[in-house]
Amino acid sequence: CLAYFWADMARLAAEKIAAGTEDEAFYKAKLQTANFYFARILPRTRAHVDAMLSGANNLMDMDEEHFALGY
Repeated sequence: CLAYFWADMARLAAEKIAAGTEDEAFYKAKLQTANFYFARILPRTRAHVDAMLSGANNLMDMDEEHFALGY
């Protein structure tokens, strides 16, 4: 959902810059922020999905007494 909104904001920012807006710096910053989101934040979702789908065995296989060791 956030990717959709960032893509739409980037599209609008590019249109504003192409039209010669007086707020060019603002829209360039919007494009840079969208680029950051797509390059650095969005790819993390794949790792989160993999972790969620990995199941509980990787945690539940641990012996109960190992949880209380505190390290």
